[in-house]
Amino acid sequence: MESETLLFKNYYGGRRMSFESNQPSADIPLSNIFIDRSRSYLNEKHLFIAKFNRIPNFINEIKINCRKANIWFANNYWQEIKDSHFARIYYGEKRSAEIDDIFYFLYDDLIVYFDTQSSIVRFLYRNTDILKIEAIIREIKKFKERKTINSSEISLLVSTRTGIETKVMKITKPKLSIDDNYNDDFKKIHHTILNRLSKKNDKGLVLLHGKPGTGKTSYIRFLISSVKKSVIFLPPNMASAITNPDLISILIDNPNSIFVIEDAENIVVDREKNGNSPVSALLNISDGLLSDCLNIQVICSFNTDISKIDNALMRKGRLIAKYEFKELDVPKAQALSTKLGFNTQLDSSMTLTAIYNQEETDFQHVKRGNSIGFKA
Repeated sequence: MESETLLFKNYYGGRRMSFESNQPSADIPLSNIFIDRSRSYLNEKHLFIAKFNRIPNFINEIKINCRKANIWFANNYWQEIKDSHFARIYYGEKRSAEIDDIFYFLYDDLIVYFDTQSSIVRFLYRNTDILKIEAIIREIKKFKERKTINSSEISLLVSTRTGIETKVMKITKPKLSIDDNYNDDFKKIHHTILNRLSKKNDKGLVLLHGKPGTGKTSYIRFLISSVKKSVIFLPPNMASAITNPDLISILIDNPNSIFVIEDAENIVVDREKNGNSPVSALLNISDGLLSDCLNIQVICSFNTDISKIDNALMRKGRLIAKYEFKELDVPKAQALSTKLGFNTQLDSSMTLTAIYNQEETDFQHVKRGNSIGFKA
């Protein structure tokens, strides 16, 4: 086949390099190297097969600062690089394009792919000496991104076409007083939970249950904002992900974290009552062999009665704490109402939602002639 000269400019290092490259093999249509799962403009596996007509071995190095790593790589391996491809892409509203999806060909059949947006360096090879690849990997690992724990952020689990991924979301720490917003019996439980979650390399399970509007979500938001640990949040619509192998990979990449499962009814129910319950996966994460490696602490909130919960979740040594959130007792409810500036006289216990939103119409329960929870 005729060879073609690819003139590639290394925009990071400032050099111009000219390489001889062969046309891809006809065993895979050339157009197929552009078919991907929306991550890159080239499919690295298709590219390897089209170029070398072999199925590659595959190595990923994650959480790499690809921009810095690419500068180092281009400056140190430019003599070994035989060919390269890259894309310049506009992200968001930036005025200048950024170089991303950088593919280098070197040695016998090694492709080094810098996936900048995903912070991953991918190595594809078959015949290249593994010692040469390991030498590159050792240096690449020096560009690992150091994760700064920010208590105002959580990692939200989302389902994508390529599997489960995390998206960083900012949260606002609520101005919440434990004394004002919860019954007196909760203060001791709160200190137990806070002290355990503040420990490094710890594990265990926290079960928070009660009627809607009693303050479970507000407390969890307050709690995770008070602890300097990474937080991974599993939304209710992804309850089934607890048994997904992708989740385990994410937890392995985030040891010593807090795993929050909100509205966890479908996860914590008794296995004997629901044969499809993923309780076993939760047990393994919170106190099984896997937990010894992960040191993940799990918080589950739910509205279901505690009697329906699998007993295995409440064994000593596994359970950090459990608490049922109830309506505030009348004296506590009245004190909070007055502190919030309301002039109402309360005559029954109330949920936090009802106390904080007294001026809003309750469309679900309003009855003519009756006051709900307090007298106007």
